[in-house]
Amino acid sequence: MIKRSTTEKMLLILSAFAVITISPFVYLRWLDGDMVMASIDASLVIVTAAFFLFVYRTRKVDTAKAWLSSFFAVAIVTIVAIRGESHLFWLYPCMIAFYYILPARAAGIICFIAILLIAIILFPVSSVLEFLTITFTLFLTALFSYVIFNNYNKTNEKLALLASIDPLTSSGNRRALDKKLEKILADQKREASKVSLLLLDLDHFKKINDNYGHANGDIVLVELVSLIQKHTRSLDDLYRYGGEEFIILPLKVDLSEAKQIAEKLRIIIEKSTFAEDISLTVSIGVSQYHAGETAEAWISRADAALYVAKDSGRNRVVTETEVTKEAIEAKSVEENGS
Repeated sequence: MIKRSTTEKMLLILSAFAVITISPFVYLRWLDGDMVMASIDASLVIVTAAFFLFVYRTRKVDTAKAWLSSFFAVAIVTIVAIRGESHLFWLYPCMIAFYYILPARAAGIICFIAILLIAIILFPVSSVLEFLTITFTLFLTALFSYVIFNNYNKTNEKLALLASIDPLTSSGNRRALDKKLEKILADQKREASKVSLLLLDLDHFKKINDNYGHANGDIVLVELVSLIQKHTRSLDDLYRYGGEEFIILPLKVDLSEAKQIAEKLRIIIEKSTFAEDISLTVSIGVSQYHAGETAEAWISRADAALYVAKDSGRNRVVTETEVTKEAIEAKSVEENGS
């Protein structure tokens, strides 16, 4: 089972807390004989509880967030229209919640419409000073929330990007690879399809570092990544798997088509030159996902194919079907020996 995202968890917590917080008001208003407000509060509890169940079961958070925010905004405006300005204080925490669960622009639109409607409702019945105080405090709360959460979201996006890229090559790192593999395997459980990966390793990279220096070796890696990204499709992602090993996935093709893609890429790299006119070749292992297997098993078959490519003279592409049992045993012996 895929773990719930932070957004899902927070939405579930917020909705559960809202149900717990609003529920007592249903009873208290019923005791006071205020059946109109009791009915509105009961509607809020029911809708929020339904929201909780919807998110819990379907995990469609984007749809649920927009509907819940809109419903709460309409409910607060309705309450203010029925009971007056003493009930608008619910809008302040709700506006902050809107900005927390929605994109800043969407939350700003909902807040602006709610404030405008409340201003229209209160203008004829409030004094000028009360009207201005309420309107400006609502507007400033919405404005400050927009600035704070907009900057917060941008900062989070930058941190998320930094956490998922390799600092040298700007390709995806192991953390990003793990997340991508998790998503691919989840998609395969829902609907099986052809998907393959390439495990690419630079040939004799240690000699490049020894002969040209590590600085030039780093430049070679950066330029290689740029070259691969230029010649692979936008749907294919590149991840740094090890020091000079990279994985390209998902190739939404079968094994034979993936081998053709790998061969074209191998030739492009062989014909290119990098820092200090350095020539470079790569060996590539190719494997196709098998239903029900783990990501580790999938990559392991590509790794076995890569081993055969290296052991056969390098600068070549080998698929999992070309790997013999003897080659797998030889690789295992080598790994255990090291």
